[in-house]
Amino acid sequence: MAKIENISNTRMIDTSNYLPATQLYIKNVEDYLLGKYGEIKPVWVGLLDSLAFQYDIFQMSKEAIRSNGMVVQTSRGLQPNPSIKIMNDASIQVQKLVQSLAISPMAESKLKMEEKDTTDEFLSALTN
Repeated sequence: MAKIENISNTRMIDTSNYLPATQLYIKNVEDYLLGKYGEIKPVWVGLLDSLAFQYDIFQMSKEAIRSNGMVVQTSRGLQPNPSIKIMNDASIQVQKLVQSLAISPMAESKLKMEEKDTTDEFLSALTN
C-alpha cells in the first residue's frame, strides 16, 4: 500500500516502491488533478492508491510477457502466459479507476455532456 504524504496542503501518493513507469504515471495524474481542481481531494486518495497499485501490476505483467513471451512451457505443453490474464485484469481495473477520477478524455466528455444537460434543463425550467 502506498504511503500518503501531506505536501503543501495537497495529499499525494508515495509511489517510491513502484516501478518508474508507475511513478511517472501517478505523478502525471496528480499534476492533472491539481491543475484541474487545484487540489487532490481526500476522497480521491484511495482511488489514486488503487490506481497506482493496479497500474504497477499492469506494468509488471507487461514486462513478464516481454521477458517470457506470449506462451510458456508447462507440464501440459505450451500454455498462454498467465501474465496475459493478469495484465488484462489490471488494465480493466485501471480503466475503471480512470473513469471514476474522470481523468480520461471520454470521462471528461461525458461529464461535460451531463453538465450541459443539467444546464439545459435548468434554463428550460426557467423559460417554461
